[in-house]
Amino acid sequence: MLELQNLATVLSGVTIKEDADGRARFMRLSDLSDLKAGRIPILARGVIPEVARALSIESGDLIVAARGSATDVCIANESVFGAFVSLDLYLVRPNGAKVDPQYLFAFLTLPATQALFATGKQGSALARLPKEGLAKIKVPLPPMQTQRMIADLAFSFEEEGKILKKLSDLNLILRSEVVARAISAADVTNHKRSNKRS
Repeated sequence: MLELQNLATVLSGVTIKEDADGRARFMRLSDLSDLKAGRIPILARGVIPEVARALSIESGDLIVAARGSATDVCIANESVFGAFVSLDLYLVRPNGAKVDPQYLFAFLTLPATQALFATGKQGSALARLPKEGLAKIKVPLPPMQTQRMIADLAFSFEEEGKILKKLSDLNLILRSEVVARAISAADVTNHKRSNKRS
């Protein structure tokens, strides 16, 4: 096992100096929720940050929530490439020679890993995961081929979960429509019977 800081660069987010005409885009905590839900986030615009830790998001990067009861994690996609992360997020840039980003994502989202994050959070209202708590998490490191197999397995289950959620949502709509039509048909039948008696 190796600490995350030995497998990836872990960076704190930056302060956003908002400017509607600014050239920089910024990803906030709420944008992480959108990204996890498969929606394209509407990123804030602002002034390009001038601090050394301000790296823009690239392919393979992971974005980790610094605040909240759950430690949300997502893999960056094209909708956020080039943006900077705000103070309530961490940017994790895996060293591709050591760890597969999808494998690292799978590990960071495991319930056992999430429980470790929860024990390290500070504060009560909107608990914060210290950067050190993320950077020092110990990551099991199988050979790269095994990492990729595990990543593919985790991705398959994630995709299955999305499909099942869609099916559940569609089933709920279908049930509601069937019940509504049954009520409507019963009302029409009842109305016709009333008219015959009159």
